[in-house]
Amino acid sequence: MHRAATIVLAALLFIPLTSRADAAKGKTSYDQRCASCHGPTGAGDGPVAASLPPGTVRNLHTGPFKFATDAAKLKELLQKGGAALGLNPLMPPAAGASDEELGHLVEYVMSLRK
Repeated sequence: MHRAATIVLAALLFIPLTSRADAAKGKTSYDQRCASCHGPTGAGDGPVAASLPPGTVRNLHTGPFKFATDAAKLKELLQKGGAALGLNPLMPPAAGASDEELGHLVEYVMSLRK
């Protein structure tokens, strides 16, 4: 019984560390894939956004989001891109991203919501 309780406690202590590690990995992916439009902090003020009509690039700090209302839908948006979902066609898919990378990216983007 004591061994089982130790394993459960260790697992519960590990969960928050995993989430932080995922978000940290997601930030790296975000910086490479998303920051040019959404900006370094997700405010929708990246260098590409300046050349687009106002309101074209979403501020990731605010919601509610039209489609990406939860992690699964955000992952789908990242996989498929905006055009495939009837959303902004300028939102590209995360081409070549692994399932693991998408998971990290979702974790990071979800952490930006205020």
